[in-house]
Amino acid sequence: MTLKFADIPGHEGFAAPVLPGGELARSASAFTRDFVGYRAACSCGWSDRRQYPATPEGAKDAEGRWTVHAGPLLLAAPPSWLVIKSNLLCEQIVNLTADRPLASLTLLSQVESWQRTLLEQAVAKARESGASWSEVGEAMGISKQAAHERFRPHVD
Repeated sequence: MTLKFADIPGHEGFAAPVLPGGELARSASAFTRDFVGYRAACSCGWSDRRQYPATPEGAKDAEGRWTVHAGPLLLAAPPSWLVIKSNLLCEQIVNLTADRPLASLTLLSQVESWQRTLLEQAVAKARESGASWSEVGEAMGISKQAAHERFRPHVD
């Protein structure tokens, strides 16, 4: 069975059969060979260290462990419905810029103003909730040092 969440594309969890040598079976042909257990795995390449018995219950237990990997990703992922709205807003602003560039500048200036405040609030809340500077930086696509230098004066 494949496990997935719409909000974290590129991450599909499954119970990977463990072959006698300890490596994970990665193809359908490997399933026909003898295997000694299951480990949780993800389509991104992550796999858990724990091994479960080569039984249907073991497969279910391994699938359940995928949440160890997916949970933090899900917490950091914006909801897909909001990403859709954000993409639509971006597209509409591009169209507005082509037709009415001064109106676009006015709107983007307003967005920049509230975006800065919201970003600082989100970083502060993440830090209050126990997120490290590494996690904050990763969520923003920047280094932990860059996140720390940019937001420390506003947060700590």
